[in-house]
Amino acid sequence: MESGYLIIETSERHPGLVRIYTATDRPPRLPESDSEDPRIRYLASFNDVDAALMHAHNALRHRLVNTDTRLYRVELPRAIAAVESITLSHRRNYLDPWLDPGVRETIDTMAAARAAHQQQQVRIWNWVGWIALALLAAHALTAFL
Repeated sequence: MESGYLIIETSERHPGLVRIYTATDRPPRLPESDSEDPRIRYLASFNDVDAALMHAHNALRHRLVNTDTRLYRVELPRAIAAVESITLSHRRNYLDPWLDPGVRETIDTMAAARAAHQQQQVRIWNWVGWIALALLAAHALTAFL
């Protein structure tokens, strides 16, 4: 378990794609202008950056374009929302200040919806587990009769 930073960047050379990668030492140099390329759009610190990368990949796996460079064909707000909704403890360190305020609201809305969906899935699987346990207990009790 190694702490570090999960980074999302875009590039004008790859329109419609985002790259997700990690850094363990310190955050890379953040963009100072709107014209830098490639451009870091989002940076969050995680206590377990490898697990965070795995969760981010799991959320976006159907949109994977290139495994080696970790390129995904996904809209930037959706990629950021996927990382924001990871249930591991993390802190948003940087969100591109040149993003429109509407995009920031979209990110928050998508992250909240994704987190609610994840919580619903956990509740469903907990109920399935309790039902399976009850059936197992009932089977064990009737085996002695």
